[in-house]
Amino acid sequence: TTYESGDGDAPPAESTDLSSLEPDQVYKICPGKHTMSNGTNAPLGQPRCGDGSNYSFLVLRPEKQQPQEKVYIELSGGGACWDSFTCSAMSYQLSVPPWLTSLVGSSCSAMAGILCGKTLGDTDFSTYTRVLVPYCTQDIHLGDSPNVTYGGSRAFYHVGAHNLYRTLQWVFDNFPNPSHMFLTGCSAGGTPLPIVYDLINTHYNSGAEKPSVSVIADSPVFLTPSNFLQNFFPNWNVGTIMKMTGFDFDTYMNEESLPLEMLDYALGRSDKDDNWGFVTHRNDQTSLIYYSLMAGSFGGGRELLALEHGDIGKFNRRAEDLQSEWWDQLNNTMTVATNEYGNFDMFVMDGNGHCNFGLNTPLQYEGFEEWASNIVRETDVAITTDSPSASPTNSSLSPTWSPSNATNMSDFTATASDVAMTQVYPSYVTVAVVMLAYRFLISHV
Repeated sequence: TTYESGDGDAPPAESTDLSSLEPDQVYKICPGKHTMSNGTNAPLGQPRCGDGSNYSFLVLRPEKQQPQEKVYIELSGGGACWDSFTCSAMSYQLSVPPWLTSLVGSSCSAMAGILCGKTLGDTDFSTYTRVLVPYCTQDIHLGDSPNVTYGGSRAFYHVGAHNLYRTLQWVFDNFPNPSHMFLTGCSAGGTPLPIVYDLINTHYNSGAEKPSVSVIADSPVFLTPSNFLQNFFPNWNVGTIMKMTGFDFDTYMNEESLPLEMLDYALGRSDKDDNWGFVTHRNDQTSLIYYSLMAGSFGGGRELLALEHGDIGKFNRRAEDLQSEWWDQLNNTMTVATNEYGNFDMFVMDGNGHCNFGLNTPLQYEGFEEWASNIVRETDVAITTDSPSASPTNSSLSPTWSPSNATNMSDFTATASDVAMTQVYPSYVTVAVVMLAYRFLISHV
């Protein structure tokens, strides 16, 4: 293949080695567009953002050279869109956010809140190389639809899989033998982590040794109603990258159990020393709004634009029903995974909230650091892959919130005693929030 460079202010990923990057300084690295020798586009080789602008990822090496390389990969979140209505509303999320590119040149100490200098248990994240995957395609990082018009003249590029795949290729090239890897993501950045894990696990399993890998998905939008799967999910074409893992996408692509099947597939192929965590609030309005929109509730969001003051009570009652439905489904799904796999655990936060960058929100909750330290703990040496991995045991990762001591998620919910429950939790702006705020403003002017 050949490639074309991307942004002029970013070194190309294909010719930028880790050793050329100064320690403790954020770099913006741009993967180019890859073409086969016959002139056709290479598979997952056209990285870009949803509006057609260039995509770049960020890299920060640790301040001091480490005897063993360790990698922290975070996938950004920020909504999703799947038709002309939602993509028009989320158009501001179709390029790399300026606040991310403003980090270029910064040091770890200047970026409080991304776990740069944070230690969880025995894991010191200041010793990790950080790779941040921006989110600018509105397809949960998994799309392979390079030119979607939704019946209009504007093209949308749902090519998150291209961006993710080319970023991982740079990681694989520059970290041939890492000792530990930590994967995390908020919201839409947490949703694809089972696929990301499996791609990483498969790559490193091909060698004599593999790194231990820890995963914490922070408030992923996990439930997918059948209305969305059947009518809008195909617009992203996520099957390309899912099938690369061997997952039977064609069987489950229209099933509401798809997220659980993805998780079950990745966990079933995981090493027993690779720990997984799932973090959520008991009441997550952001996830609930997307669940409602995907289910077609409120006319897929259009009814919210026409909402009058007299309809508020009706809206609230329907929202309460949806909240109960959302929680019951999420609770049951996560309980199944927790009871089946000994290397999977969850942490549930009381009250309402979503997530933010670098596990910022759960870090405010009492008990989270202790719980997370069990997930992110490092092994002393890389795992030998000469023999098959032992089957996961049924022991919990966390002795405090053990599934053996609880029948469902509500039995091991964390409390936020040190956080006022009236606090406004930082979260990504969502389509419905924008609509409701707009209706409120125009009705009060």
